[in-house]
Amino acid sequence: MKEFLERAANAGALSFRDLHVILDALPIPLSWATLPQGEIQFVNRAFTKTFGYAEGTFTNVSDWIDKAYPHEHHRRETRRLWHDLWLAQSDGISEIDVCEVEILCADNRIRTAQHRGILLHEMGIGIALFDDISSRREAENALRRIAFEDPLTGLANRRVLQDLWAEHATRGAIADNMMAVLVIDLDGFKAINDRLGHDAGDEMLRTVAQRLKECVREGDLVCRIGGDEFAVLLPGLRSPWPVEPICQRIDAALRQPVIIDGSIAAVGASVGASLYPQDGDELQLLVKRADEALYRRKSQRMGGWEWFQAPIAA
Repeated sequence: MKEFLERAANAGALSFRDLHVILDALPIPLSWATLPQGEIQFVNRAFTKTFGYAEGTFTNVSDWIDKAYPHEHHRRETRRLWHDLWLAQSDGISEIDVCEVEILCADNRIRTAQHRGILLHEMGIGIALFDDISSRREAENALRRIAFEDPLTGLANRRVLQDLWAEHATRGAIADNMMAVLVIDLDGFKAINDRLGHDAGDEMLRTVAQRLKECVREGDLVCRIGGDEFAVLLPGLRSPWPVEPICQRIDAALRQPVIIDGSIAAVGASVGASLYPQDGDELQLLVKRADEALYRRKSQRMGGWEWFQAPIAA
């Protein structure tokens, strides 16, 4: 498009009427505004079809950005990209770099677009183009969820646990930080499946997932590692002391009953904990040792939590 506009401008053959006809026929949403005032003169049919806003809805570019960009960082970035070139005394044609923005449509849907722009300095016009990539982003997000999320609870899966562990383990080796790994196994979960059915069991797992997220700190990772078993990674510890209150919150939260289809259901939990680097320097080993602590606790039918304890040498 830039090449076409350059040829037309150099030939002196491009009038405002010609430009209007050309831009209205293009399949990509766009608007044009005057330089340097930023008064919006025109939006094409693709713009109206995609975003639902008729011509005349917005008086100027600032009005459009303020009302149609729901995120402050997108408003700030768009203004930054346009500002210097918009006000500059220049000639020829300038391009605005591509940036990705979310746009609030007239029907309150959010669409994702790649925004870019062209400035025709001699004509005093800025043209903003919006390539709607919502379907592409939805597909990418769906694939990401398949790759990184547990489909039942929405929690992270083992792959995310491994990736976050590797990231923090590298930092820990430099900063001498500790990390804790918790493994959580529900007590009495099978009885819920047997008594109320698998749908009730699924609802209990979703409730447990939400309660676990509410028990940890910002930056901690809760994931489901299979069945009724969950894991928590607690990175960035300066000492083991923050682990105890988190385990206590988990124990108390999971003891609270849940109403499922009018029936009261309750589980408890056994929690095993291991500490990096004291109990191991690999995630698989730390999970194994937290699991050992968990089943030692479970064998005593006590619920609650405990640390991994290395066997005492004879």
